[in-house]
Amino acid sequence: MSVHLGLAVVARFGGPRGLWGDEKAYIRSALAVLQGDPSWWPVPLWPPLYPRFLAGVLGVSGYHQGAITVVQTVLLFIAAAIFGDLVRRWTGASTAGMVAFFLMAGFPPLAAYCQFLWPEVLHLVLTLAALWILVVRRDSCSWLALAGVSLGLALLTKSLLGPFLPVLLGAAFFGDHGPRRAFRLAVVVGAIAVVIGPVMGLQYRRIGVPVIADSSAFNVWVGLNDRGVRSFDEPVVGKAYREFWEGEATFGERNARVRHQSLQLVRERGLVPVLKAQIGRQYVRLFDKDTYLTEQIPGGAAVVQGSGYASLGPRLSAGVRIVSYGAYALLLLTAPLGFLVWPFAERRWPRVLLLFLLYNLALFLILHVKSRYRIQLLPVFFLGSSAAIAWLEAGFTGRISPRTVKGRVALAGILSVVMLYLAF
Repeated sequence: MSVHLGLAVVARFGGPRGLWGDEKAYIRSALAVLQGDPSWWPVPLWPPLYPRFLAGVLGVSGYHQGAITVVQTVLLFIAAAIFGDLVRRWTGASTAGMVAFFLMAGFPPLAAYCQFLWPEVLHLVLTLAALWILVVRRDSCSWLALAGVSLGLALLTKSLLGPFLPVLLGAAFFGDHGPRRAFRLAVVVGAIAVVIGPVMGLQYRRIGVPVIADSSAFNVWVGLNDRGVRSFDEPVVGKAYREFWEGEATFGERNARVRHQSLQLVRERGLVPVLKAQIGRQYVRLFDKDTYLTEQIPGGAAVVQGSGYASLGPRLSAGVRIVSYGAYALLLLTAPLGFLVWPFAERRWPRVLLLFLLYNLALFLILHVKSRYRIQLLPVFFLGSSAAIAWLEAGFTGRISPRTVKGRVALAGILSVVMLYLAF
């Protein structure tokens, strides 16, 4: 709670925060929803749920934007409670569950999103709610239907989870047999289809493509053309976005055009040089120490662009950076250790989370990436860090031999150094 109070102080003394980037588009869409404007639907690069969520909060609260912060803070604490319970079950340690709760509820770069108008908190709680059901209540068809609804809503909030769903559902029903497994899987998939089907049908009538949203071709093109090693160095998104919408063409034709441009670029530069450039840049951008919290205080990219907490004093700004950088460094130091030394009571789901991390690393080798896209990976790091702290609290004990522990601690140290290098 102290972190959220500190962020409230930042908001109080930072002056009215200027909205930044996609926040402006989300709030415009939300206000258009409230005004009954049929053009509220965002362009097909973004899923449509978050503007509707903002419109609902604003409509109930009488257009008080502070209500969005309150609602998103409540959602974050719900997500933290869900995640804490999952970590307790996976590790078999109440200490790890408690640490996971506090990490998710109070990690500064994540807690800051309660004040921002990006869909990260909403997506997080929807995904974790579905995951909890798949872990804890998968014997109940009614609960599984609710999991499908939650996953469908998560897809309507952010699209990136979609290709990973087969892995998630495969892990949930691994070990079940025959008709029982097929029926349970059908319940979840059917509920997802009920939620996203109408949206895909509307998109088909609207743009001729049966999708929720599709920014993959655009983000590949931008990712290949990014030059800076930090999120907002040498930005190319604005220019690429304007070029994407230039001229008369359908959405499918625009996607086809940028896919062709991307393939042409790879042919011209060569696959190996392109991959070397991407490896040297993308993961530095993804793990960068500066987040959308530190970018919105004086000295950050948002303030340079006329947004963020422009009036925040130098002492408070320095304090925000110290706390944010310090919390992030401790997370990177401890997360690999937990995965390597803690004897997990249930190994299936920690492995799924690690697969999710690898899935994202593979995607962001090519796709346009900013530090914001790391938010969805934080539960993986929170799990590892929570297990590490539980291991330290238990006095370095476990079912692993002392010789093996030494080797794993050394490997964890190497992984931490690599991530800290990328971040700092």
